[in-house]
Amino acid sequence: MLRSVRFALLIVALVACSRTGSTWGTPGEVRIGYLGTIYTLDPLIAFGQRLIDLTQLYTQPLVGIGTDSRAIPLLCTQIPTVRNGGVSRDGLTITYHLRDVRFADGVPFTSRDVAFTYRAILDPRNPITEADPYRRIASLQTPDAHTVRIRLKAPWSGAVYELFAASDYIFGILPAHAFAGNTDLAQATAWNARPFGTGPFRVVQWNRGDSLVLERNPYSWQKPKLQRIIVKMIADENTAYIDLLAHAIDFTDITYDQVETVKQDPGIALVPIPRNEVDNVELQTEHLPDLQVRRAIAYAIDRATIAKTVYHNSSALATTEIPSLFPQHDAAIHALPYDPARARALLAGRHLSARISFNLSENVYKSVATLIQANLRAVGIDATQEGATPSLLYAPPASGGILYDGKFDLEIGGWYGGLDPEASEPWTCANRAPNGPNVARWCDARYDAAFAAQQRLLDPAARTKQFWIMQQRIAAEVPVIFLVERTEFEAVNPALRGFGPNMLYNFGQTEDWSLP
Repeated sequence: MLRSVRFALLIVALVACSRTGSTWGTPGEVRIGYLGTIYTLDPLIAFGQRLIDLTQLYTQPLVGIGTDSRAIPLLCTQIPTVRNGGVSRDGLTITYHLRDVRFADGVPFTSRDVAFTYRAILDPRNPITEADPYRRIASLQTPDAHTVRIRLKAPWSGAVYELFAASDYIFGILPAHAFAGNTDLAQATAWNARPFGTGPFRVVQWNRGDSLVLERNPYSWQKPKLQRIIVKMIADENTAYIDLLAHAIDFTDITYDQVETVKQDPGIALVPIPRNEVDNVELQTEHLPDLQVRRAIAYAIDRATIAKTVYHNSSALATTEIPSLFPQHDAAIHALPYDPARARALLAGRHLSARISFNLSENVYKSVATLIQANLRAVGIDATQEGATPSLLYAPPASGGILYDGKFDLEIGGWYGGLDPEASEPWTCANRAPNGPNVARWCDARYDAAFAAQQRLLDPAARTKQFWIMQQRIAAEVPVIFLVERTEFEAVNPALRGFGPNMLYNFGQTEDWSLP
């Protein structure tokens, strides 16, 4: 308790200090508070949204995402579509026309670099985070230095927004010459220590476990306004917030519990960011095959109280796997309401037990698990919590992984989507765990048929109808209970200009940042 009192007094003192000056920081330099440790700087290997985001500072994909959360051309001159001839009418061929730009060492960027990155993604020696989308490519050709032509094995409407794009993963294009053409990425020790690409900055110093220093890329086609970005690795949100109050950093992530405190401090700007992320509860349908039981669990969960207590009413209640950020979201779907009496009636006196699994590193999920445990016990379900470390929770079955081996009944987590709504759809039969991310192990023929149809359709309206069918099937069968559409928050130095996060990332437009 004494430690808590000291922490509170320190916060009060630092808040008072933060209000004394209207501006702070070093002109031309931004210091980012990064929660956790940076274990790699290779964009093909990075895992986790913050680390993936960081790679955008120095490498770039062909297709990016703007501050309005829509696709923008980055290393290509235009987004390929059927209308502009970039996508063939059969949906099998995608043609990219590349910008005439240079890497941070002055070497021209060409189609050769795209082809090299593609080969590196498929090289089994590299622990690539998500290579499956690139296995859907039948061939990648480079007719000239500024043209890349991809031939798909089958029509795929979302391909332009997934391949070489800022989506749920961002595979920035690597400079082939820095690797001497060797796609075994671990061998390029010099590049791995100080990576560079066509991004607005380049890494000049990596102090492992402490900080990362990037300076303006002198050849950047985007002409960044800042001279330098310093990324400081910080252990937790409380430490990061103290550093912000002490003006040791210029922005950082904050927790939902910290939002109200930041709102009271006029010396800090609070930036809310609606994300393409839906927090949910997945039901292990092999353990819970009875639809009536799954519906009883849905009726038992008080989503409104969870949204108020855990998320402080900052995140809207979710109703489907596709958040309302997308026009493909089906607004006609309504979640089952909180109704404990209805839940008990559906259970009909059956005695059930339920193991609730969640990621121990996510305090939000721990709080949600506690509330859901109480909800389920109130209707007669003997619920227990089984939090696990990420390494155990997400491990393959052979390593005792909880999710992929099906050793749970309810799992509290979230699904972070991509630039296309298809990236929010992991529930096909083919993706059933342990073969894919469908840890609910749910399989529905009508869902699969709609999923397959939307992949073939190039007409947006026709494709949207298939997404509606998919959302309706999940709502009817209840393999997942949706909690909230996440809004995240950044606490920012109010002197920072041009900070424009989108539904996926914070660092997509760092060339626009300035600190006078």
